[in-house]
Amino acid sequence: MTIKRMLALAGLCAGLGLVAAAPASAQQLKVGVFDAERISAETAEGARIKARLTALQEKKRKELEGLQKELQALQQEFLATSTSLSEEKRKELGLRIQRKQVELEGAQKSANQELQVEVESAQLEWQRKMLELVRDYGKKNGYTLLLPVEVVPYFSPSIDITDELIRIVDQQSAGNG
Repeated sequence: MTIKRMLALAGLCAGLGLVAAAPASAQQLKVGVFDAERISAETAEGARIKARLTALQEKKRKELEGLQKELQALQQEFLATSTSLSEEKRKELGLRIQRKQVELEGAQKSANQELQVEVESAQLEWQRKMLELVRDYGKKNGYTLLLPVEVVPYFSPSIDITDELIRIVDQQSAGNG
């Protein structure tokens, strides 16, 4: 079970515990659900984050592709000339190929780590923004409980606030951009 799901399940349990513990005289409960994945996929800000990460991934792919081509060219040169080269030149070319392989492996590892850090950073920032958005929306609109759809096996579409949250995110993005 992912950490996201465990946190959502813990939130659901805590929320249901609060609802169950509420006195009978308490005001009526107001419950809503939201789909964070839809908010990410359907907002301009979510699209900008995805585009930034995709551009970084493409940049790294092209860099690695360039190193791979350099390595292949050296290997082809070695195959084409190995019989006509002196022992010393053959060893020198072999060392260049080994260095290029090490460079490529290091670049691949570095690119993967950089991409992972960027993705994790973007996810954490997005989750922080979504949590803040949901809290503010819930307080301003008198909700007792707001839950992510992935922890709710059934809900009436009438309590889904996803479209409203998408509208708010896009308005905030337009105001900041």
